[in-house]
Amino acid sequence: MIYQLNEEYYVRSLRESDLAGSYPSWFEDQDVSRYNSHGKFSKTEDDFRNFIKTSNSENRVVWAICHKKDGHIGNVSLDKISFVNRNADYVVIIGNKTHWKKGVAFMASQVIIRHGFNKLNLKRIWCATAGSNLPMQALAKRLGMIQEGCRRSHLYFDGKWDDMVEFGMLKGECSFL
Repeated sequence: MIYQLNEEYYVRSLRESDLAGSYPSWFEDQDVSRYNSHGKFSKTEDDFRNFIKTSNSENRVVWAICHKKDGHIGNVSLDKISFVNRNADYVVIIGNKTHWKKGVAFMASQVIIRHGFNKLNLKRIWCATAGSNLPMQALAKRLGMIQEGCRRSHLYFDGKWDDMVEFGMLKGECSFL
């Protein structure tokens, strides 16, 4: 399964061979993992291998975001998929910082959200991020997600508490299906 995003970028299934590249080092970079749990605890090669083995299962779809020349540069996923409630948690990370602010996360996100609604028959896709993570909030809004809530002082980053802002989108609200 490969989805072309444009001439330079595409998404594909995550592979064990991705471990030979820069993928594991993204989670050591505190800029990359600042707003997720990956930067708080070290991961072993076995941790990554186990994650990849379960990356396309009944409750998770993880795709590698790839660049024509640079290879695997990020991941986009639907996690915590509930086929009873027909919803999933949307997550994206661009691990290669040279590809930040180029619209890659937006393009890859549209493809996986389309997949969630059209192939997995989901009704709702949601995400949550830190109140201080303004780029992720802007991405969620650009995708058409609506802010649904705020959990005050829910996250602890860099010695201080931060809110967790929650966004969601219903299938009928998605403008790019």
